[in-house]
Amino acid sequence: MQARWVWTVATAGVYAAIQLGSSWYGGFADGVNFSPWLYAAGYFVFGSLLLGAVARWWQGGSPALWRPFMLSVGSLAAALEIWSHAQSGFAGVPVDRWVLALLGLLLVALLARLLPGRVIRLWLGLERRQHDADA
Repeated sequence: MQARWVWTVATAGVYAAIQLGSSWYGGFADGVNFSPWLYAAGYFVFGSLLLGAVARWWQGGSPALWRPFMLSVGSLAAALEIWSHAQSGFAGVPVDRWVLALLGLLLVALLARLLPGRVIRLWLGLERRQHDADA
């Protein structure tokens, strides 16, 4: 039970850091300060923690369901973050920022399929194909 909350709080903390970081460093018009790769890397870390949190809260599901759920929630969180900054008058193209966030999240979903089983056990808390053996 405690691991669920650790993953959830860490996920919320990284999302808050992304919110603060993107508000401090501005939009695409401020090219010297804004790093698209750093933004995508922030959403990669957020997606990694989000997938771990989803795996711990939704133990009855399977990784085949967790990945699309993580992508959906992560993309909605990115849209909310971009929308909140657009309301405050940020310059830049919101679609470009959203695509960068999606690239970070998609990399997480791909790595969840490609990493070795022992890494997946540590990350998701169970065997990748545990539910396949039950079917």
